[in-house]
Amino acid sequence: MDSNEARHSAAHYFLEGLNELGFDYLFCNFGTDHAPLIEAMASFKRAGREMPKTILCPHENTAVHMAAGYAIATGRGQGVMVHVDAGTANSAMALHNLCRARIPVLLMAGKAPYTTRGELLGTRDTYVHFVQEPFDQASIVRPYTKWEYDLPCGVIAKEALRRAHTVMESDPKGPVYMTFRREILTENWDEGAIHAYPAERFGAVAARGVDAASIDALATRLLAAERPLLITAYSGRNHATVAVLDELARFAGIRVVEFNPLYVNLPHDSPCHGGFTPAKALAEADVGLLVDVDVPWIPSDMPDNPATWWAQVDIDSEKRNFPMWTFPGNLRLNGDSHRILADLLAVLKARADAGFESRAAQRVAKLADEGKARRVQAAKTAANRGVPGQISPHYLCATLAKALDPSALVLGPALARYRELVSAPHRVADESLWWPRAERVIPLGLEQFRAAPLREYFTLEPLYLRPSAAEEKRATKDK
Repeated sequence: MDSNEARHSAAHYFLEGLNELGFDYLFCNFGTDHAPLIEAMASFKRAGREMPKTILCPHENTAVHMAAGYAIATGRGQGVMVHVDAGTANSAMALHNLCRARIPVLLMAGKAPYTTRGELLGTRDTYVHFVQEPFDQASIVRPYTKWEYDLPCGVIAKEALRRAHTVMESDPKGPVYMTFRREILTENWDEGAIHAYPAERFGAVAARGVDAASIDALATRLLAAERPLLITAYSGRNHATVAVLDELARFAGIRVVEFNPLYVNLPHDSPCHGGFTPAKALAEADVGLLVDVDVPWIPSDMPDNPATWWAQVDIDSEKRNFPMWTFPGNLRLNGDSHRILADLLAVLKARADAGFESRAAQRVAKLADEGKARRVQAAKTAANRGVPGQISPHYLCATLAKALDPSALVLGPALARYRELVSAPHRVADESLWWPRAERVIPLGLEQFRAAPLREYFTLEPLYLRPSAAEEKRATKDK
């Protein structure tokens, strides 16, 4: 060991490791377990060193969802720091959302110190260090994480962080969980003992395409199909897939249904957009494609046709996180839907004859007529005010659309049913923002900030149709 070699705390190297992962932000709800890291942050600040910006969040649910929103907007997962078992428990519901939406985040939590009588720096020195130590802290979020790890020694802080990042950013992406104790973070180590783990050597694994024979088999089925159906929910997580899916649907005459969509997967003005429920088409389809969808239909409400031949194209075709998942798939293709659909389109174009192109064009024309009929019917339904004491939601949405300022941006879960009632000049938000949770609102705020960086951060004012549940409850108490 070189006696002149610089020594730093494990917390110092941990913070360096977060920098090397490329994190822009840490969304934090700090506790006593983070004291060594806070000291390292102060040291970095004094030295003028770069480090992720910290965003203090009043609740862990907010912190995790803010990280999720940033990941959706930028494509890069971020870090969240919470306080021992209590903060982990408060993060659990948010991690449930991120797990199901396959959004990467590194959740980091301290654990109660393991020394009691001052044996090591960072020992227990307050009441909560005794009462906030469960037998299995990671079990609180284990169902919703891809990976978990308790840092055993500060010398491998950067190695553990790289492993966490590689797992969370590898397809299918998702949350990971790391814990550490104060005694570990306060260890001192020589700089020479700490190794770097660059992304180019230790980075994430991206999903790829599939073999040509599988693409050819799927193309053969579509070339012979008379009533093809495609159901999707999150293929639009890659924005480039939207255009590819639209071109494929138009070329092959495929009805596309977005069932419980997480993203915009197909332009809603596409002639091939078949709405948001597959019930009728499900019973009629002869060839079906499940593309990046967890729940393509509800079997008890929408019985499928046992004669339909199904292909599954999914970043997560195994659905390992679902204890029970029994939707059909005669051909299951695990990989990047953008690449697979692009390859499928290329093969169809190469093999299609004039007869196929004519039949596909006829299907597209029929789908377009159905779409127009749905919009006409929606307008007729919207003209019905309802009955006394029960206003028609269609009439309400149509009336609101007329009253809104032309610059208004419309969002909310009701759009899944009433999207066709909102017409120009009003703008409908990207479908990923329809559910106004924290992870949806953050990208909206980023969009507005980038469009007008000099505006106040907090000028976004939501207009609610009714008060929040908390406000209604308080008003009832006040009476």
